[in-house]
Order: sequence, then structure tokens, then C-alpha cells
Amino acid sequence: MGGGPEGGDENLSADGPDVDRILSTKVGGKTIRDHLAQAIASGHIIARPDGKFELARQDSQRYIFNAGEFDRPCGFLNRFMFGNVYGKAAVPFGCRDCYKVKVTSSTLRQLMAVKEISEEFSCLAKSGAEVDNYENQSLYGTYFYLLGIQKARAVYRAVRRLIDAHAKLGPDVKVVIKRGCTNYEHHCGPSNQYTFDPRLREIEDYFSARYIQKKGEQTFEKKFDDTMRLLDMVRTAYRIGDDTYKDFTGGKDLLPATVTYDPDDTADVAEPG
Repeated sequence: MGGGPEGGDENLSADGPDVDRILSTKVGGKTIRDHLAQAIASGHIIARPDGKFELARQDSQRYIFNAGEFDRPCGFLNRFMFGNVYGKAAVPFGCRDCYKVKVTSSTLRQLMAVKEISEEFSCLAKSGAEVDNYENQSLYGTYFYLLGIQKARAVYRAVRRLIDAHAKLGPDVKVVIKRGCTNYEHHCGPSNQYTFDPRLREIEDYFSARYIQKKGEQTFEKKFDDTMRLLDMVRTAYRIGDDTYKDFTGGKDLLPATVTYDPDDTADVAEPG
């Protein structure tokens, strides 16, 4: 590759006879080589001197995870492959079997009740505030991660029963099955129309061996600081007027209330003089 970013040619041309074919594969009208070069030039991906790559920026973590199992490297597949190597033009092959049961909560009280339910399942689940996520309309969401639609349907039925019977939840709480990540559908269309080119498997294997996960980057094996995540959600609940945050502050206001005044009675205000 000529005219690439500094250090780019070494990173894009080594490692065997099939590399050129892999990097010459077109996705969304551009080659993998071009997508990667653009990501490096824009500063989204760092090309290391040892021929490996890493994401330049780490996303802040908004969710509390349970200790469940899910064997997909979601940060690599979504942020690195989809967001950069594929230029948001193809859903990764490694995500083809990913389904999620999503529970949408309207209050922090409900969210934490759903989180308690999620601890009863062996699959990975995450719970968090989503009001600042511009890609959806949820205030709070809990996601159960499954491989395969049948597993997702089985977990859906079990979750639905537990939510319907829960005193803090009930039948009005929305539960759905979705496929993959929301940003995939925004860029690649409806998930029930996805197709997966088998060549993507080889591309993802190639980059997986060359991807460096930065210290502190999201992994589903990492133990998150749940107390700090909950504090962040309490602050979010306070900001959007969700007073159920007081369930987690001992009934105390997060901040003192401001004084308000009767617009018609001036007797309660001392005039300056």
C-alpha cells in the first residue's frame, strides 16, 4: 500500500501470502485496506510498530454486569471491526448468532429490580442508564446476551414470567428480543435481513490475532466497580427527575432543594433596603 500513514505499510502488508487478498476485500465499496488506512489517519486506530493495532479511545462504562457467560469479544467486533475495519458497512461474522433479551425500565427502582432478576441467569447480562445514548429511546435498559434465537426465546419466557410476578415491575414493563447491537441496524438495515459473507470470518480471524486490548477496555471477564456505576445512575436519575434514586441514598436528596416563591405574595421576601 503506497502513501499510507506513517508505519502503515508495515502493518498492512506483512504476515503471509493471503494478507493482500484479505486487505483487498471490498466492504461497502472500499477495500479493507482503505477502511483501515482511513481509521488510522483519522486517529481512531493506532498502528503499532510491532504490526498490531489498538483502538485509540476507550469508551466510558455505563453498565453494571453480572457474572454470566458470553464468549464473544464485543469490543473487538463492534468498535474495532464494525466501526473501523468495515467502515460500518457490514455486520461482523462473529455477531451472526448474537441475540439479546432487552428489558426497558422507566425508573432506577425498576432497573435494579431487573438487575436482581438477571443474577438468577447463567448468561451475561448488563444493566444501566441509557438516557444519554442517542441511539435508543430508553431511559434504562437491561440486556441478556444469548447465542441463538431459541436460547433467546427460552430466556425471554423465563424473564417475562419473573417480571410479571414482581411487585416492583409487572406486565407493563417492556421485554423484547433483539438481534445484535442497535448501531448495526442503524447502519446496515433490519436485522432480519442480515446476510453474512463467509469471507468476513477470515478477515476477523486475521485482525483478532493482531488486536491489542488496551488496559481498562471493556471485557466481559473484568470485575466492574458496581458501586461507582450505581452512583453514576443515581446522578442520572436525579437529573431526569426520577425520584426512585432515593431507594439507593437512604431516602436522602442527592442535592438540597432550591427555595421557590409564591408569584402573588411578596410578604415572604424581605425587600432590599
